[in-house]
Amino acid sequence: MIDVLLFIIALVWLIFASASDLKTREVPDWLSYSLIIIGFGNALLKSLILGDIKFLFYSLAAFSLVFLFSALLYYTKQWGGGDVKLIAGLVTLFPVYPEELLNYFGPNLDIPFILILFLNIIIFGALYSIVYGIYLLIKNKIDFLNEIKKYDIKKIYLISPLVTLIISIFTKDLFLKLFLLSIGILILITPMLTVFVKIVEKKCMFKKIPVKKLTEGDWINKNIYYKNKLIYNKNSPGITKLQIVLIKKTKLKDVIVKEGVPFIPSFLIAFLISIIIGNLFKI
Repeated sequence: MIDVLLFIIALVWLIFASASDLKTREVPDWLSYSLIIIGFGNALLKSLILGDIKFLFYSLAAFSLVFLFSALLYYTKQWGGGDVKLIAGLVTLFPVYPEELLNYFGPNLDIPFILILFLNIIIFGALYSIVYGIYLLIKNKIDFLNEIKKYDIKKIYLISPLVTLIISIFTKDLFLKLFLLSIGILILITPMLTVFVKIVEKKCMFKKIPVKKLTEGDWINKNIYYKNKLIYNKNSPGITKLQIVLIKKTKLKDVIVKEGVPFIPSFLIAFLISIIIGNLFKI
């Protein structure tokens, strides 16, 4: 029953983290750190009781690999610090699929579980971002069709997929037909999605807030100096607690920050899909 209990803990923690992320754009550190502690604690106990170091090794390996990759997303401003720590905690808890849950679900586990989880996070994270972007456009009453006219989408992006789709019609080989159709659709939607992201970011994701309301990890859109010394670089992944203290000493009353997409709900969806269905693409 240990795996079932760990699954319930992870689920409750993700629901709580999702609610916090949507409401405050922050994820309490205790949620992530407690998952990491529980994950390593469980792995250590299994290794000691069963006399097999592999359980602890799996958790250490999963934590290290995912933390490094997630940190890359953090430093490129794709994820916030809370996202990185929470996903690290999740894979520490479940470096492999929990065997007891196979009594309840029949997932496709043809590739390692952490890879399944990460792929599903990418897939549902992308879908969630699009839906959330549409929500922001509607909420802020942005005329998307009028905004898109300001961007120059080259005709080649419309002609190329059309040619590819026409060629696929006359192709008899099913694999080649599907490949050409996929390429055509990808070429068609990529520039559209790029413009969509730019419009949402420009029109909906920047806001002015009082300096006193700055929190660790906020992204400020300009360099800030104190006594002629640079104390915050706009290209940094997020503001630190020390920088907040220094900024409060300046004459600034307000700053413009970029709000990130609250990604944790997509983690919750991806986790459930990974546990119940597994890999969405059979190999």
